[in-house]
Amino acid sequence: MAEIRSLTGLRGVAALTVFLAHTRETLTEQGVHLQVPTLVERLFLSGGRQVDIFFVLSGFILALTYQAWFSERLDRRSYFKFLQRRFARIYPLHFVMLIAVIALVVAAKLTQAQTRYSLDRFDFSTLPEHFLLLHALNLFGNGPGIWNPPSWSISIEALAYLLFPLLLYGCADWARRRPWVLVLLAIVCGFGLNAATHWGLDGFPAIARGLSEFALGCMVVNLSGSPVDTWLRSELGSTTAVAVLALAYALTPDTGFIIGAAAAPLLLSLCADNAVSKVLSTRVIFYVGEISYSIYLGHFLYCSVAYRVISIPWMRTGALPTVLGLLFIFGFVIALSSVTYFAVERPGRNFLSGRRKSKTGVV
Repeated sequence: MAEIRSLTGLRGVAALTVFLAHTRETLTEQGVHLQVPTLVERLFLSGGRQVDIFFVLSGFILALTYQAWFSERLDRRSYFKFLQRRFARIYPLHFVMLIAVIALVVAAKLTQAQTRYSLDRFDFSTLPEHFLLLHALNLFGNGPGIWNPPSWSISIEALAYLLFPLLLYGCADWARRRPWVLVLLAIVCGFGLNAATHWGLDGFPAIARGLSEFALGCMVVNLSGSPVDTWLRSELGSTTAVAVLALAYALTPDTGFIIGAAAAPLLLSLCADNAVSKVLSTRVIFYVGEISYSIYLGHFLYCSVAYRVISIPWMRTGALPTVLGLLFIFGFVIALSSVTYFAVERPGRNFLSGRRKSKTGVV
């Protein structure tokens, strides 16, 4: 399937928002106060709810791409080929970022470097769970872990990948005959799970959060070609979809299944040629989308380095140092994310998925 540039752009905007929200939170804790109106904060500086968009978007794109693989039959070869491709996509960068964090923690311990928080929070006994992408499942009572905080969602994504072919195969008949029933069922289950537990970062709250939103994204694909889908692809429909998501952001101070449910119509809108999809397909936004995984998974580590380079105490001395510091942090994270995208993500994906480069392109 050809890449839908606007969906990639949406992922980039979401990853950028996560990075900016976490940066503002950290700077505020250290005395660099960045006051913004509540509405702006909820729309653009609330990073947790962007992860809910990631889960819905992931299910949607995978269903678009692999529905033909698993709608008729489920065989071992297709199942493991799918898992190979997905883990080739997420694991190389996860592995490299985890190694980098371990190296910095060890160096800080050996040099007795001053850190904002105690290094004791880094528990080496939990590393096997992190390398195996099991840490957010909380199987051993260790919590999501602190080694690389954003990786909790990658752990939940890995679980979703294991179940994805089974979900598509099991729902194939209903997807053809009663797609609306599947969508409504996913929505009811999502809100029901959210009512039973507050969305979290580990254990059952994280599993319920990720799987319910991932499943919703998978089910929404089945509405393609319906009258609702046709309307959502129009200029009015796509604008309405953006407004619905913005309204959900504005009215809810915290995240929840409501964010995933409000994002789902927008995904259908972005599969068409309209003003919203054109904005998210522009060269700059599309590029941010391409490096979005590096931004998301790497920004905690990159920011930790940037804060020491630019000096947060210096940023507290006035408005100009604050602005210059923010510009440096932003540029630093984007630059390093670009490096890891081209040096780790793409070659790692090609290697683990069995692809190889040739003079004529990817084989």
